[in-house]
Amino acid sequence: QCASCRPFLAGAHPDFTALLPEEPGKPIKVDAVRDFCAALQLTSQFGHGKVGILDPADAMNPAAANSLLKTLEEPPAGTLIILVSAHPARLPITVRSRCQRWTIGVPAREEAIAWLARQPQVAGEDHGLLLDLVEGRPLAALELAAPERLASRTRWLESLLHLLRAGGNPMALAAATDKGALPELVHWTTLLVADLLRLQGGAGEVVNRDLADLLPPIARRIDARGLFSLYDHLIELGGLVNHPLNRDLLLEDLLLRFDRLGGRS
Repeated sequence: QCASCRPFLAGAHPDFTALLPEEPGKPIKVDAVRDFCAALQLTSQFGHGKVGILDPADAMNPAAANSLLKTLEEPPAGTLIILVSAHPARLPITVRSRCQRWTIGVPAREEAIAWLARQPQVAGEDHGLLLDLVEGRPLAALELAAPERLASRTRWLESLLHLLRAGGNPMALAAATDKGALPELVHWTTLLVADLLRLQGGAGEVVNRDLADLLPPIARRIDARGLFSLYDHLIELGGLVNHPLNRDLLLEDLLLRFDRLGGRS
């Protein structure tokens, strides 16, 4: 009931600034970072300093990251700037070198599942699957459980499996896909390809358990070298998705690779 807690809980604390993507999976752009830095320059209204959180920091494109450097180098007095990232290696070295690193591990799987089970918005969902899809992070699992995000994941992966199994029109699929969601699409695709590699290596467990019946026949007919090559490409692509590159071309190239892997030219 303190004077500082009430505006914070209402999302209107004048000394707290949070910068997130406009939509999950989309990049944080330079104008948003400039506004974030400008807000941190304002005088503290409560006189106890200011806090700014940027989450996820690796969603910044290069121009956005560069616009943050001066504020990181010379933050306003009494200001704490927190950059949150599950993939800190994707941050430019110029950003990382200006920060202290504080590693926060994910909770034990049983603890995370128990916490998710108490959240009403994920009632009836496979809590273990949600956790596995986001590398064990319960808050990210809660975000993923939004019906449209789960539906988008299912549509995307089923489209990829169709390309591998029966072919299709990769260019039409690229045109119909939201390019702003490319970072998330690359993550889901990487998990899918990793599952196919696991099956080729004789493992019985996969991450995408809701697609488990569809994966073994595809894994048996796909060339292993081509699959490893695609996996390497996806790892590289994961570090590029927030760069100011042409996302249409990146997505088209990825889908053409899937089409070729399925046996089409």
